[in-house]
Amino acid sequence: METIGIVSNLEGQPYKNIKKLWASLERKYDCVAVEQYAHPHVSFQAARTSDIRQLKRDMQKLTSRIKPFEIEVCGLLHFDKQVICLQIKKTGELLQVHKWINRFLEARCRDLFGYYRPENWIPHLTLAQRVPAERVFQKAWAELEDSRIEFRQRLHNLCMVRWCSDGKIRISKRYELQAAGAGRWARRQAAR
Repeated sequence: METIGIVSNLEGQPYKNIKKLWASLERKYDCVAVEQYAHPHVSFQAARTSDIRQLKRDMQKLTSRIKPFEIEVCGLLHFDKQVICLQIKKTGELLQVHKWINRFLEARCRDLFGYYRPENWIPHLTLAQRVPAERVFQKAWAELEDSRIEFRQRLHNLCMVRWCSDGKIRISKRYELQAAGAGRWARRQAAR
């Protein structure tokens, strides 16, 4: 069994800005950025599979039906003063993509991550993990809060990532979203 995840990587200037922010938080506050996976991204779900080759083929079919979608970063959030994130607004389009990915993995995989199930999912972009102490968290939080980071970006990809034996998470396959004729399929899926 292999652990895989479905994410969408940021692109262009937002990608570069988040990478700079990761480096700054690590330098100033000794906050570890997302060292397991080197790309700023939105995580949709993760699970375990025994047949990654078939999953990749099936994923190609799914992504051929999904159009590029927009995210809107709308502020900060944190998890237990250990993880600092940018909050992503829950739009109908984003929630629909998330629902399709969950359904897809539920039908083909085991042990889906509970925090990423539709009823629990909080869309976010992680900025820092394992913040060393509460006082460090307060300083980093105050700096970021003053920055008021907000932006929109249309995402054109979904990536299947896998957990490797060295502790890193790497892209297994990247899928470009270009579905021009996805409307009928999307309407049928939304009606389910």
